[in-house]
Amino acid sequence: MNPQQPFQPPVTPQWPGAGPYPASARPASGGTGVVGGLLAVVAGLALLTGLIWRLVDMGRIASVAISIFEFQLAIALQGLAIVLLLAGGALLCLRVGAGRFLIPAGAALLLVQLVVTLVEVSAFILPIVVFHAARVQDVAMLAILLALAGSLFGLLPSTARWVSTLRT
Repeated sequence: MNPQQPFQPPVTPQWPGAGPYPASARPASGGTGVVGGLLAVVAGLALLTGLIWRLVDMGRIASVAISIFEFQLAIALQGLAIVLLLAGGALLCLRVGAGRFLIPAGAALLLVQLVVTLVEVSAFILPIVVFHAARVQDVAMLAILLALAGSLFGLLPSTARWVSTLRT
């Protein structure tokens, strides 16, 4: 105890490199934000590949469908989800706060597209054969899993803390 300051608490030893921060206020690293952004970009690129593949095979797939409206709706939803995921992933990697919310919006659109696709497939005469003939189920499921994982990483409090510490 210092005799000059009688009410000063005793100095406790710290681990080397512990710093003056309490455990809850540590400086944020960008691990979760960068991983979430990269997962969203990979999901967007996988969806873009699937969309191009779907547009190339449009004549063959659309000839089997009973209603072309569901097919066009699925393409529009997938296009919007691609834009949201790619923009959200890029913005999150650049530490812009809007990216944290664009990625879950894109993942939600993917889930809506999945429901539309399942309704569309159940309207087919031979649903299993047509769904596998479309060759998009693996890409779609991978993209949905990556988008959901990117959403999870983007919505973590550590990502919010990392985005908010950007000094311009």
